[in-house]
Amino acid sequence: MLFFRRRLVGAIALSLCLFAMTTISNSGNEGEASAIEPSGLRPVYPAEYDCSPITSEYASWIDVDGTRRDEIHSGVDAGRLGEWVIAPGPGTVRAVWRANWKWGSEGALMIRHDRQDLNLSNGPQFYYSEFDHLDFNEIKHFKPGDRIERGQRLARVTRPGENESYLPEVHWEVWKADHDKLTWRENRYGAPDWWNDSAELVDPLSMLALQNPPADGKSVLITPFDPGSDYSGFRGFTYIIACKRK
Repeated sequence: MLFFRRRLVGAIALSLCLFAMTTISNSGNEGEASAIEPSGLRPVYPAEYDCSPITSEYASWIDVDGTRRDEIHSGVDAGRLGEWVIAPGPGTVRAVWRANWKWGSEGALMIRHDRQDLNLSNGPQFYYSEFDHLDFNEIKHFKPGDRIERGQRLARVTRPGENESYLPEVHWEVWKADHDKLTWRENRYGAPDWWNDSAELVDPLSMLALQNPPADGKSVLITPFDPGSDYSGFRGFTYIIACKRK
């Protein structure tokens, strides 16, 4: 679904990162839309797994249902109804809240990944994974500070605002940040919205590409989480939807 928040305003920081990682600054005031540039990255799914595909990509103008968005997409959408959303990497629960982005009341969950969690030797100190369109009752047991492991079940895919008129999806945004100071305010729909003046959006595919950089610079091999694998040296993220081996 459409999810550009109109909170990303003021000075926009566009920078070149690994694999054309496009970023946008989370600093300014709500009420003015800002442009997000496509990264050029495209997902490639492993032949030996059945993985629900990404249904709307970062910086896309096309929504899950095939219609054109009013604003450009600030994350990726994925998943079939009832499938498990799983943690893309180890981290710590940063926030759990009741969100509303005009679809209706829903659950939102943010995980903070330290650079060391993702086996990255340089770059920003923190990365945030924000998951939206969740059932709040499935995530309300999480508390800030809870440790999250890679592949841990978070919630099942449902519909934006738990509204039957929308197609199922989970919305996943990834942010990088130099510090972890959050402040909260109310958005235009009367729901909480977080703020970090150092946070910048990145294409989630860029984080999925760190372990296996694309040879052509564009085709990102989606890596499913495998409970039997050793991830002690794995760089970046694995896929957020639990895949089934064929």
